[in-house]
Amino acid sequence: MREPLSYAIAYRAAEAALEAARAEGARICVAVVGRSGVTKVLLSDDGVGPIGIETARRKACTAAVTGVSTSQFAAFAASPAMAVAPVHLVDAHLLPVPGGVPITVDDSEVIGGVGVGGADGETDERLASRALEGLKDLIA
Repeated sequence: MREPLSYAIAYRAAEAALEAARAEGARICVAVVGRSGVTKVLLSDDGVGPIGIETARRKACTAAVTGVSTSQFAAFAASPAMAVAPVHLVDAHLLPVPGGVPITVDDSEVIGGVGVGGADGETDERLASRALEGLKDLIA
């Protein structure tokens, strides 16, 4: 098993998402968590409210503990199989909405998650994915 997510990796991911958002004129919060869902870094731009902050944290946690993007998790949560056990009753920390992506190493081991909140779901998801682009030299 790989070492836990380092601060350097977490911070670089958060900074990349925040910079990408600013380049688009978006104001977001980005949270990066370790594989267990514990917050490692949280950066919130000016003007982001409490809902953006909380959704970023929960999206990152969802991506890390499920190992899939929150868009994929949302599709699963909406499936008829989940009607008997809705996600919010299984674990109140899970959030099945777009904007969270897992951080994985080459062998597909999940070492954390990135969550973005504050914009619309499509923008949040795109910016969370942008956070991973700058990590290729740090994770292998």
